[in-house]
Amino acid sequence: MKMNMRYIAVIGTCFFSTLLFAQTGGTKTAGESNKLPSKYQGKRVEYDLYIADTMVNYTGKKRKAIAVNGSIPAPSLYFTQGDTAIIRVHNTMKEETSVHWHGVLVPNSEDGVPYLNTAPIKPGTIHTFTFPIKQSGTFWYHSHTMLQEQAGLYGSIVIKRPDEPKMKEYVLVLSDWSNEKPREIQRYLKKGAEWYSIKKGALQSYGEAIAAGYLKDKLHQEWKRMTPMDVADVYYNRFLINGKDKNYFKDAKPGEIIKLRVINGGSSSYFTIQFAGGQMQVVSADGINVMPLMVDKIELATAETYDVLIKMPEDTAAYEFRATSWDITGYGSVFLGNGPEVNAPSLPKLNYFAMMREMNSMMSNMNMSGGGMNMKGMKDMKGMNMGGGDMKGMNMNDKKDTANKNNTQGMDMPGMDMNKKDNAGMEGMDMNGSNMQSGGNMPGMFMPGMGPEGIKLNYDMLRSINPTTLDSTKKIHEIKLTLTGNMLRYIWSFDNKTLSESDNILIHHGENVRMILTNTTMMRHPMHLHGHFFRFVNAQGEYSPMKHTFDIKPMETVTIEFYANEEKDWFFHCHNLFHMVSGMARVVSYEGSEKNEFAQTGYKELKREDRKIYPWADISVHSQGVWGQFNFSNNKNALEIESRATYKGDVEAENHLLRYLDKQQYLAAFIGYDYRRNRTHPEYSKPNSTDNRNVFDAGFYYLLPMLVRSEWRIDNTGRLRLQLERRDLALSNNFFADLRVNTDKEYTVGFRYQFSRYFSISTNYDSDYKWGAGLTLHY
Repeated sequence: MKMNMRYIAVIGTCFFSTLLFAQTGGTKTAGESNKLPSKYQGKRVEYDLYIADTMVNYTGKKRKAIAVNGSIPAPSLYFTQGDTAIIRVHNTMKEETSVHWHGVLVPNSEDGVPYLNTAPIKPGTIHTFTFPIKQSGTFWYHSHTMLQEQAGLYGSIVIKRPDEPKMKEYVLVLSDWSNEKPREIQRYLKKGAEWYSIKKGALQSYGEAIAAGYLKDKLHQEWKRMTPMDVADVYYNRFLINGKDKNYFKDAKPGEIIKLRVINGGSSSYFTIQFAGGQMQVVSADGINVMPLMVDKIELATAETYDVLIKMPEDTAAYEFRATSWDITGYGSVFLGNGPEVNAPSLPKLNYFAMMREMNSMMSNMNMSGGGMNMKGMKDMKGMNMGGGDMKGMNMNDKKDTANKNNTQGMDMPGMDMNKKDNAGMEGMDMNGSNMQSGGNMPGMFMPGMGPEGIKLNYDMLRSINPTTLDSTKKIHEIKLTLTGNMLRYIWSFDNKTLSESDNILIHHGENVRMILTNTTMMRHPMHLHGHFFRFVNAQGEYSPMKHTFDIKPMETVTIEFYANEEKDWFFHCHNLFHMVSGMARVVSYEGSEKNEFAQTGYKELKREDRKIYPWADISVHSQGVWGQFNFSNNKNALEIESRATYKGDVEAENHLLRYLDKQQYLAAFIGYDYRRNRTHPEYSKPNSTDNRNVFDAGFYYLLPMLVRSEWRIDNTGRLRLQLERRDLALSNNFFADLRVNTDKEYTVGFRYQFSRYFSISTNYDSDYKWGAGLTLHY
């Protein structure tokens, strides 16, 4: 009985409202305004946001960034449910921009995706967003233009309920920072270079594999043509909370209960959060209240938000709230309280080889024919850890989400259509799905932290306050999507089609939509659906939680369901910024959306991003000559140029224009031109010899096991050639080998030690040019 009363007490007090704790920098005018008429009712709350280029220094080096009202993150925007938001965005930059209101239910034209539903904000112009505030909770906003979010264009949104009592709260915006320009990060990922892995110690070289006893696993991985295992693509210089790597909130008092509104505003990072003062009580996920639960750790996927309550210990000290990046390369901190600092537990470093072994086990249990994967035999993957995220609940054939059978026979989404009054008696209900009295956590409910392990939140633990089942009288539209990718060329997609290659996902107003997504890639993906909340089908069945963003792990299948109560076009995409711009996005279109003003012209602009051409090069200046490899590539085509020149006047150049043909991009056809003038070589006097050649050729490349690239070609004289090549063979964390041999009896063996992002000490032996050594420039 005590446990029941305790549980009821927690439920009855789980939703204390917020005390305004705004970041400085926003320009806000509350009340009525005669300057801009509004068709919406409710108090008008106005902001002016000035977007500008700026300089920052997070690491001792000044770098360009984007600030809003002079700050990174952008100012917090505060509203009360029932308000009308009027937000004037002033673009003072020399490039266009945009603002998307992440998780906030707005009219389609206010959503902020340029060329899809909102016009881009051109340089020197002002765009006014006007929309009703229909919900409450913790949300955020960010640019949806190119890679501007990574440069600093993101901020928080806090929406209160009118009846919420006050309590102390802090808004915590987590983010990742790189000293590199965002476009350079994307270009480097496209190149598939190793420096990020070197910096993180995640290269998994052969030398390290032998020393750790994982040689067989390493060979198995490369036989399957898999690149080294990693949980994060980018090496970041800093991880920040509210724009700093270390913060102090000294006004937190001993014994005080505080709400933390935690937002993962990172561009591609997951974070694990911990509090040194004890456990955290989760009370809201993605702005929607959930049944309170006590945890020691929470992993936030990119773009997720959680509200948690903490109780300050009774002693006088500053307790650390720590957000650690999922690759355990760094963290940001907030110290709450005034006194000696008490640190949160450190997370253990990742064992990449153990992860590689488990991933190999996954690969052995699936059939990759046709670029897809057969998920049979995947029942026993429990315990798989991908960067801190356990794989419990991954039984693909008899998963406990019985809602697939019993709880999804149609729906009327509770609280989703705020303009209708036929939502199962839910009219007037807060979007958080609760009409209960709000409150915090009861004193005494908080427990001390349980150490480095402790209780870690997973999705199956999230339980909605009210049932979220759908109206069984409505038609179900089932959509199956497969998350696909090519790490070798850094291309991400649905069903092996990037955004530029795909058709829109057509749905109809008034139907129930069920999306079943299967992740066949080796990476985790934070998926976000604009304009809708969906029920994330989990072990809670009819009480599955409502969300707008969710994580999907490698080899996992996830089901989401929502009532289609909107119109026009909405974006659905991976919120890893670099995955999204590489193609992992789709447009969800309501029937009739072809009337959208952007449908005929804007879509073309929207879909240009993943077709962009990226250049890169490696130039080796050695004692016997200069060697160059140049590449211009997009998602389907590449121009490859390989050149060699000696100081004696010998010159070689091979140029190939490639078109990748198969889904996994192992096969590419090419046409090319081979030019050679090796005047100091004995074969130069013979026409069409290996030293005197001026021919056109055609053929194909095919990637063999062990990541060996085979080249099969014929030139216009009828001469055939087979070449085998393995580049970037990792012998240690910084030491690489390059090998090449062909049927013209040419061969090259090279070695390099990479000591910086751009330079390696290198040496090679070539069958024609002999030994040489020098420096290699990586661009």
